Amino acid sequence: MLNLYALVDGFQYEQHTGQRIQHRRGINRPILHGTEDEPLAHAGPWLVDVTRAEEQVSQLEELEQALPSVSWLITSIDMEGLSQLLQLRLEVELPDGRKALLRFYDPRVLGNLYHTMDAGQRAEFFHLVDEWHFIYNGQRVATGRTNA
Repeated sequence: MLNLYALVDGFQYEQHTGQRIQHRRGINRPILHGTEDEPLAHAGPWLVDVTRAEEQVSQLEELEQALPSVSWLITSIDMEGLSQLLQLRLEVELPDGRKALLRFYDPRVLGNLYHTMDAGQRAEFFHLVDEWHFIYNGQRVATGRTNA
């Protein structure tokens, strides 16, 4: 069974709506949950199970058009598992050994990342999902395990 999720930038959501995303067990999950950055979870990436949050879909579609802040993921992985897998993608090591946050949940970053990766890197990064949709430079991009 395939699931539809929205990956939402919590900071951009708050800027657009004037409200923080509120954690609703089984419906959404902050990706920073359980990390050392958990105090900033409200402003970080959130995974939203769109089939359980149907009342938010139009709001998320509006947010996607207004700010670079939403991407859509279709996968058979459950929310908990996908959240953990995405969490593993957040930290990257810089050439000098320092750690940095990879803001792939920002479609601008994701688009730049996609275009700078070679085919093997794209396959490794995007293999988690069947389809990953986002807007980059005004155009809808679709990638995932089938066309990474």
